[in-house]
Amino acid sequence: TPLHSTPLHSIPFHSTNTTTMSFVAQILQPGGGLLLIPFIRSVIMCLFMLTVTAFVAGVARVHMAILASLAGGLLLSISFFMSEYDKAMTASKEKSRSGAGSATPASERAKSD
Repeated sequence: TPLHSTPLHSIPFHSTNTTTMSFVAQILQPGGGLLLIPFIRSVIMCLFMLTVTAFVAGVARVHMAILASLAGGLLLSISFFMSEYDKAMTASKEKSRSGAGSATPASERAKSD
């Protein structure tokens, strides 16, 4: 039967797009907001370009200058956050690598004294 003649309550729930559902589930997990940073960065970059273009065109110059500076500040803060996050993750990985390999049990340290 064609889909338009099928009542909505008879369409099985599992027929929805599971890829979208799993992406939403990943975003809603703790730390899942990091998945959105590339999207947020591109949207803010579009906002920045739009406001600079409107400023150059002479449309509400004061407002566009303020919005462009705010968008530029957001881009800088996102870049700073990502660089600091990458540094922290790298340091954490290095610490776990060096800590796991050189850790000696307390009984072995007591024997060597």
